[in-house]
Amino acid sequence: MNESKTIKDSGEFVAALARGLEVIQAFTAERPEMNLSEVAAVTGMAPATARRCLLTLKELGFVGMNGRRFLLRPKVLALGSAFLMSMNLRQVAQPFLQDLVEEFHDSASLAVLDGNDVVYVAHAPSKETKGFRAGVGYRSPAYATSLGHVLLASLSEPLLREYLRGGPFPTYTSKTYSDPEAIAQALEATRERGYARIQDQFEYGVLAVAVPVRDGNGRTVAAVNCSSNIARVDMDELVKTRLPRLRETARQIGLALERSPSLIHSVMSDPRF
Repeated sequence: MNESKTIKDSGEFVAALARGLEVIQAFTAERPEMNLSEVAAVTGMAPATARRCLLTLKELGFVGMNGRRFLLRPKVLALGSAFLMSMNLRQVAQPFLQDLVEEFHDSASLAVLDGNDVVYVAHAPSKETKGFRAGVGYRSPAYATSLGHVLLASLSEPLLREYLRGGPFPTYTSKTYSDPEAIAQALEATRERGYARIQDQFEYGVLAVAVPVRDGNGRTVAAVNCSSNIARVDMDELVKTRLPRLRETARQIGLALERSPSLIHSVMSDPRF
């Protein structure tokens, strides 16, 4: 983080590029279309600055318009696909995830920590878990997911304290850990067990177990999970049957990443590691 601050204070930092990327990231599933005032409010930019960013992105084909409202165009996908194609992450992990799906009929995912979210870099869906919305590039709040618990539990104490000070933590169900102390306790339990187990945190009826993927130095670089629903399996059975296979899957993915150093560097791009 110190390096990032140094760059921002130097002449090497391109503020216009940063603002353009911030505008793109302002659009979400909850905000698929916004007018100029809304974009300015979400990003904290002056309306004139937001307008210049939007018109530039429109000219480049990344943003379109529906009347007076702006929306992202498919060209934005090229930004994410460039990363996935260059790093080949999906090809590395997908066969292992698919094996889990075929054996347990759960959804299986590989994710990394990006800021306060987990980002899914590989995902194998299951017909038995149709309600689960994840896919490659999907983001979800780290504190409310099994993958996030594993990744947050791997942070150093100073970085974890910084994360917990960064609330508020919205509730998604009545059982979501939204209090920093409750989140800290859940992460400590994850650290002691060596795996995460969550139920009804992000969606009612969804339960999941996740384990860390480590590099050759023992650093957690990603997390892999199985996600199911309570109608199919309870938590005790999920842990008993999935945990051994998940740990072996994480070991195999870790070995595959070790054979390609560029993949390790890409998944560890979060400056907090």
